[in-house]
Amino acid sequence: MFLCQTSHLPLRLLFFIAVSRFWLPIQAQSHRQSLQEMLPALLDSAQIPGISIALIENGQLSWSAGMGVKNKTTEEPVSKTTVFRGASLGKPLFAYAVLQLSAEGTIALDTPLVSYVPPAYLEETFLKSPVLDDQIRLITARMVLNHTSGLPNWRSEGKPLTTLFVPGSRYSYSGEGYYLLQRVVEYLVKSSIEAFMQRTVFQPFGMSHTSYVYYPADSGHYTRSYDGTGKSVTDEPESANVAHTLRTTAEDYARFVAAAMMKQSPISKVMLSSQIPTDICQPGRVSWGLGFAVQHAPAGDFFCQWAKSPTASGYVIGSADQKNALIYFVNVANQGLRIAERLVGLGLNYQDPLFGCFGVRPYTAGR
Repeated sequence: MFLCQTSHLPLRLLFFIAVSRFWLPIQAQSHRQSLQEMLPALLDSAQIPGISIALIENGQLSWSAGMGVKNKTTEEPVSKTTVFRGASLGKPLFAYAVLQLSAEGTIALDTPLVSYVPPAYLEETFLKSPVLDDQIRLITARMVLNHTSGLPNWRSEGKPLTTLFVPGSRYSYSGEGYYLLQRVVEYLVKSSIEAFMQRTVFQPFGMSHTSYVYYPADSGHYTRSYDGTGKSVTDEPESANVAHTLRTTAEDYARFVAAAMMKQSPISKVMLSSQIPTDICQPGRVSWGLGFAVQHAPAGDFFCQWAKSPTASGYVIGSADQKNALIYFVNVANQGLRIAERLVGLGLNYQDPLFGCFGVRPYTAGR
C-alpha cells in the first residue's frame, strides 16, 4: 500500500521520508537520554536537592521524572508526583483562564478593571487603602497580562500602592498587576481563585497535583524548600496568589503546555499576541505577550516563563511551531536558574541567552 501511494514521488523525497521516520524518534530519545545521564551529577555538583522535570516532543509529553531528594534530612526521594513550588509559573496558567473569560464575554481585555468592581471591594481586598493614585483606574486586563500595568513587582511594606508610570506606556514586570486581576476575576466569577482555576484549567487538563493553596492533607507530597544558602524554609499555609503561590509538578505543567500551547488553540494564539517590547536582553530579542515572554531567535520564537522566589526556582520554555518544550522545578532558591541554560541546551538543542541577560551565572562544571 505504501509503495502504491508513493511510487510516483521522486527518489530523493522517498529517501527523506524513510530517514525521517527513524531519525526523529532517535533524536528525541537522544534528548531524553542526555538529560537522564547528566541530571544526577548536575544536581549533586550544583547543590540542588531535588528536581521535577518534563519534556514535550512532537507536541506530546515524552518524558518526565523526579530526581534527587525532597527532604535533605530524611533523604526521601523525589518522585514524578512530588509537588514543588512553582512561583511565577502560575501566571501563564491564570492568563489562560482570563483569556477564556474574555472569549466568553465575561471580561473585556481593554476595559479598565475598576469598572468591574465596587470601589470598596478593590480598596478592601487589593489596595488595603483608599485609591491614592488615579492612574490605577486606567489599568486593563491586557496591561496586566503583558506587564504594562505600571504597578511595581511587589509593593513596599507599609506604603500605599501607586503606579510607577502611565499604565500601558511600557513594560515593567509586575506581580501586583496579576494579583489585582485575580481579585477582579474572583468578584466576577463569585468564587475563590483556587476553585475557579480547578474547574477552568487544572481539572480539564488533568493537573491533579496542582493548586494555588497549601493543603495540609497533601503535605506529604510536598517537597521541602530551601533558601539560597541551603537552609530549610518552613512551609506554611498562605493566601492564594496567582503570581507566586503555585504548587505543581513538571508533568502536570507539561499537560497544560501540551494541550494549550502545542495545539495552537485560539486562546494559545492570543496568549502569544499583543507582544510588547521589553528591556530584557538586547533590543528586539524578548517581547511579552498575554501571559508568556517570547524570545525571538534565528530558530524561531520560544515562549517562556521563569520562576524565582526565596524558596524555589524553575523554568518553562517551548516552541509552538516546533512543538517541543522543557519544564522543570527545583526546591532551592536561585540556584536552580543557574542550570536552566544547560538543561535547555540538552533538552531542546537551543542556546538560551535569557539568564545571561539577567546576570545569572550559568553552571558550567562537567561540560
